[in-house]
Amino acid sequence: MRLRDLVEPRELLYPSNLLTMSRLLLVPLTLAQLRRPERRRAALVCLALVMFTDAIDGPIARARGEVSRLGKLLDPIADKLLIDGSAIILSQTRGFPWWATGLILFRDIGILAAAVVVLARRDQITPAASAGKLTTALLTAAALLFIADGPRTGKPALYLAMVPFGLSFVQYGRHFVRAMSRRAQ
Repeated sequence: MRLRDLVEPRELLYPSNLLTMSRLLLVPLTLAQLRRPERRRAALVCLALVMFTDAIDGPIARARGEVSRLGKLLDPIADKLLIDGSAIILSQTRGFPWWATGLILFRDIGILAAAVVVLARRDQITPAASAGKLTTALLTAAALLFIADGPRTGKPALYLAMVPFGLSFVQYGRHFVRAMSRRAQ
């Protein structure tokens, strides 16, 4: 399957997709800021800004009637790179629990692997689960709190994020089973 079979070139110019692509480009800068303790304030600003683009790209796409395959492909990849990278760095530097980082990585690798299988076998893009979107928002809040204040306020937010995180396992699993059990069309 070729890239042009997945997306239409005009989708590259949709404002929502430009936001998502900017988020992808800002992931390395954000993670670099997280690595440097003296850049904690810059890391907070970068992470908040980057995740703000995540909050608005979907509504912009829907409002403009520009929900696209490109956006459906890139948005979850950008989210996972940022959340997973942040979890790893925060585990190394700010007391983010390694068990949570391991669970996040396990879930996200599973989601991406299942999405690749569905795309390859069914030419469908797995939709985002509602619990997955809430998980991203709450994990972002937890990461921001870990950056700002460490485990004292970050851990309670992380524990709260684990509720929709667990539900997202179930929702994504259902999406995968349904997509794979449908007859090829």
